[in-house]
Amino acid sequence: MNKIIKSLSVIAFVAAIALAGTQAYFSDTETSTGNTFTAGTIDIDIDENNPFTGHYDIGDLKPGETGYMNFKINNVGTNAANISKRLYHFTHTDSGENYSCGDPINGNVSSEPECVKEIAIGHRADYVQSQLIYDLSVEVYAGDDETNGPIWWQTIYKDSDNKKLTDVYGGGKSVALGMIPAGGHMNVTQSYHFNPNAGNKYQGDGLSFDMEIKADQLSQDEEGMATVTLAQKEESNGEWHIKDGGANGVLTYKTKGPEFTYSFSATGLASSTNYKLIYYADPWNGSNGSMTIADLSSDGAGKINTGNQSVDLGVDLPVSTDANYPDGAKVWLVLANDFNGTNMTGWHPNSYLFETALIQYDDTDL
Repeated sequence: MNKIIKSLSVIAFVAAIALAGTQAYFSDTETSTGNTFTAGTIDIDIDENNPFTGHYDIGDLKPGETGYMNFKINNVGTNAANISKRLYHFTHTDSGENYSCGDPINGNVSSEPECVKEIAIGHRADYVQSQLIYDLSVEVYAGDDETNGPIWWQTIYKDSDNKKLTDVYGGGKSVALGMIPAGGHMNVTQSYHFNPNAGNKYQGDGLSFDMEIKADQLSQDEEGMATVTLAQKEESNGEWHIKDGGANGVLTYKTKGPEFTYSFSATGLASSTNYKLIYYADPWNGSNGSMTIADLSSDGAGKINTGNQSVDLGVDLPVSTDANYPDGAKVWLVLANDFNGTNMTGWHPNSYLFETALIQYDDTDL
């Protein structure tokens, strides 16, 4: 044991001499002090309640009538957040199940029309949620003041889409609402149109459900990558809405780095067509900061898949001259001939994919 201890002591002594010899040369040391790291926060409230424990009640609704369930989401955290929404735990009540309706064939029946109808059709699996046509739209504001109007808005579902609650939220599906900058808020408008042609079998029915509003940071994986959906939109009465069943794409991008690292895929486009993936800076025609991110072409099936790419944009997004600065940037896919690298030179919106949320990118090389 003593021999082992002595051997270790010799090794340590030799190492110390070698280190001293190295330090005899000229040297210089610079010290950086006060380095900090701060973890940001993701936090929202609903109608200024945090946590939100209330509920909304549409109340009595008859065929042909519309009920609204509107609320305000405040981003009270320190980071921009992507917002999604889902409805779940659908529970129905059926007036025909609450008492005996009798025998309509022998004339021994309740005078209630819903009883007559339900006995005539027998047991049914569909309930009132199948007769509620759903609309959904959002407006995003930079702060609490709404005087200057929203910085971004979109209609996600409109009445003519004829979307039922079960179409939109069936199977636990979530709906992306868009991005709220830190300190901003989003007004959510939801309308429930009771089908005017709904028959007596729905009379007296009720419906309850739970609603979840989720806020995610823009970067959502370990590589710092975020995603935003680009969608085909169409205009109606001066408002733009997402086209049901239209073309769409997904941009996956790194929110921070020396280069804009991304991948982009799209389906439903015109076949074998040249496009440009662009950053579009408002107002029209985009000449105050817009730029090309990538030159792309669809294949014969109308698809694009870039794989992983990087481009040195040389700017943060949005740029300071963008009307949306500092809240977020728009990314579009447009026809190549409609954009000259700095501004829009044509306008064929039915062939484009537009943002469904604003993005932010921090160029760390600036």
